[in-house]
Amino acid sequence: MSSLETAHIASYYAASLACLRFAEARHPTHRRFGADADAVWESFRGHLTTADRIDLLLRDADAQWRGALAAWTTFALPAVADDEPFGTGWPGLDPVDAEELWRHVFRAPAAAEASVWSAVASKWKLAPRPVDVGAIDASSKLVVTGPSAIIALAVAFRANRDLSWSEQITCIATPPAHRHVASLAAVFLNTTEPGRLLESTGARVTGRVDRVLASPDAAADDLAFALAHESA
Repeated sequence: MSSLETAHIASYYAASLACLRFAEARHPTHRRFGADADAVWESFRGHLTTADRIDLLLRDADAQWRGALAAWTTFALPAVADDEPFGTGWPGLDPVDAEELWRHVFRAPAAAEASVWSAVASKWKLAPRPVDVGAIDASSKLVVTGPSAIIALAVAFRANRDLSWSEQITCIATPPAHRHVASLAAVFLNTTEPGRLLESTGARVTGRVDRVLASPDAAADDLAFALAHESA
């Protein structure tokens, strides 16, 4: 289980909102951001804070993209139901920090498809680099590790709608930042099927593995665990 560091929690929220703003701009629902959403919020907020509003937004989005925006996915939290994004011990955002984050979210336009991964990565202080993912067809089964490699694969899958992230890709990611990148791929690809995500201490990948794709920013233990499947 990953430790719940305050800085990591702040990064999780900021990156989730950046990705969610991108998704909302791509397919507007008007219930999450904007004047209509603000009016609905003001009509029932009562004693609720902006921190509560952000959690409610992520709960709603996580129901749409199962597990993609859940804190338990990012932090590998144990004993949390699949339909409960946070769990009972989740500390959430400080109300003052939540107000600042909410204002910051709208200081710039929503990220476009070409820039959303840069926006997400910056919240985690990651610096993804281009990765050549090679040829991929609908029968390819890949194990991938490292945020740069995961992002490059997500972009390739976005360009080819015949591919299935949930059926073809297994991500090995242990640090919260890397896990969050892997889980947000479902939002980027607009798929409701959660991807397969393992920690380096998890069970081995089952089934066929055609290729392992790794980037230099992979965690050392994740890289070793992924490469163990290369000749399996």
